[in-house]
Amino acid sequence: MQYLISTVVFGAIVWWFAIGPGRKTGDQLSPLTRKLVGAVAGGAGIMLALKGRIDFAIVLISLSAWLLGFKLPAALDPIGRARRSEIRTSALMVSIDLGSGEIEAQILAGAFAGQKYSRLAPQQLVMLARELAASDPQGLSLVAQDLDRRVPGWRQHVQFDPAAGQGSPASMGEMRDEEAYQVLGLEPGATEEAIRAAHRALIARFHPDRGGSTYLAALVNRAKDIALAASRRS
Repeated sequence: MQYLISTVVFGAIVWWFAIGPGRKTGDQLSPLTRKLVGAVAGGAGIMLALKGRIDFAIVLISLSAWLLGFKLPAALDPIGRARRSEIRTSALMVSIDLGSGEIEAQILAGAFAGQKYSRLAPQQLVMLARELAASDPQGLSLVAQDLDRRVPGWRQHVQFDPAAGQGSPASMGEMRDEEAYQVLGLEPGATEEAIRAAHRALIARFHPDRGGSTYLAALVNRAKDIALAASRRS
């Protein structure tokens, strides 16, 4: 009975945070909060396991693993070892962890050229957002959700139209096979299953219904189509 209870509770937690209403809440947690809550949940799970409460221990340890960003073994992970999507805009090279959704970016142009996005102070991030709004709205669309978490209220200081510069698939120019794999976070020669899994992970983040943009969703969709075509040719 205890395993049945743990399965039901864990399934509810997975649904809530993975695809249910709690998804945005989980995405908005700061890295520090995720680590603290994850550590507490893991410790509590271990203590309960030692006391024989395996049912609740499974739930807490699983929640801890999700919060701390533990990944599946490569043999069980349909995306494989390469799990970072890289998208280049005129001012940013953005790297997205397909597992945790965490963003890092190398700034390529402007006052902060050569610096890492994650190392900027909140006031500097607002200044960067202003620059991107004027010169690289597509780049700003990539980091906008992360800015909401790092600097709540930044939109009050930046004139940014999320629809600006989104473009369409026809206006993106040619995308090479290598670029498509790079967007999806995969190595050339990846299987169709891995391509579709990487696409699902990215489109869940960038779909307009989830706070993304039509430009980014179209970019990811195009990368999937090109990668699938390359996979079928090989």
